[in-house]
Amino acid sequence: MEFMWLVWLLLAIGFAIIEMTNASFFIIWFSAGSIGALVVSLLTSNLIIQFLVFLIISIVLLVLTHKITKKFMLSKPSYKTNVDILKNAQGIVLEEINNAKGTGQVKVQGEIWSARSANDEIIAVDTKIIVFDVKGVKLLVGPDVTLD
Repeated sequence: MEFMWLVWLLLAIGFAIIEMTNASFFIIWFSAGSIGALVVSLLTSNLIIQFLVFLIISIVLLVLTHKITKKFMLSKPSYKTNVDILKNAQGIVLEEINNAKGTGQVKVQGEIWSARSANDEIIAVDTKIIVFDVKGVKLLVGPDVTLD
């Protein structure tokens, strides 16, 4: 097959495009293996050798970079995001929180947020609250029972 180099080139481009769409840093090594097989296809028409070169290059690169990419991809940011900062923050109820009625506003860290009760209880105005979580644009809160 004299046009096998074209197949390997298209595979390399295809794998690169797939990598760009999901940024997994996994598929790119198959693109590199395809480029290696492309070079070999210019030297020999033996498909088995071409495929073995593709497999060997892809697998070796996957194994050698697995720890580095795993550490890079799973590392958490060293800074807190706005959501992280709000969790466990204290605030005060400005409008009665009633999940059944869909009402509730709290003031947390100087900002006013819509709020829902984490356990569906009604929380009265001026009650001190603590933020448990953020769901969309609403805070899930409960009464702050910590001792001052």
